Amino acid sequence: MGGLILHRLLHRKSFYIAILIGLFCSVAYFYTDELFLEESIEKDGGIAFTPYTKWMGIGGISDYPTLFLFLLPVIVSLPLADLFASDQRTGYTPFLFIRKKASLYFKALFGLNFAAAFITGTLPLIVNLYLSFMKFPNIPPDRVINNEMPLVTGYTFFPDFYYSHPLLHILFYILLTGLFSGVWASFALSISMLFHNMFIVVLSPFVLQFILNTVFTTLGQDQMQASSFLQQQAPNGASWSAMCFQLIGVMLLSLIIFLLGVRKYVRD
Repeated sequence: MGGLILHRLLHRKSFYIAILIGLFCSVAYFYTDELFLEESIEKDGGIAFTPYTKWMGIGGISDYPTLFLFLLPVIVSLPLADLFASDQRTGYTPFLFIRKKASLYFKALFGLNFAAAFITGTLPLIVNLYLSFMKFPNIPPDRVINNEMPLVTGYTFFPDFYYSHPLLHILFYILLTGLFSGVWASFALSISMLFHNMFIVVLSPFVLQFILNTVFTTLGQDQMQASSFLQQQAPNGASWSAMCFQLIGVMLLSLIIFLLGVRKYVRD
């Protein structure tokens, strides 16, 4: 069953559209914010522009990282989150359930949906990081030369780790983005157990994030917004408690809704 769903994923246009949207943000950011940067050693007293200080995941004021994070809940839901809703509309699921166990279908769908979202969310960051290393010298960031970057406690996770092992720090943020991508796609998939409309399913994690961000802003807790703490240089601050609350909370909510929906189809 897993092979069948993987085959269908690789033949879905929405999977490649999602990847292209992410890659557009990645390459556009490199072109507008990195490609034409010129180092001024006399002015800076050293190397200010490195992959660790200019890659897309660092955040800052550029439009493209903001656009990428804004669209990310929708982008990662495009590859596979609406597959069950589509199968229900076309009557394909009864055919599958007759031939194979429904439990195998749902297990494979949940796992591959998470994996597809993880890849879709992290690939643009990995591509941009590669381009950044092609452009800039591989020199670790310096606390003095790069002192304009507020990578301190409260504005990034593990700030000391960033200066001692910057590449691992970047990989941590890529992993974190991938996990949130998988969680958002899982939430969208769970909503498909309730609604069989593709637009409702794909937009559901975006609506969830909008509601959470509105609540956090109303409470004066902007650091709890995922669009902030998923950036290495969090503009509104980074909160461990908020990150864990959303990552675990939304995943548990998704599993509960998904499992309750699966019970209608799994008889054994």
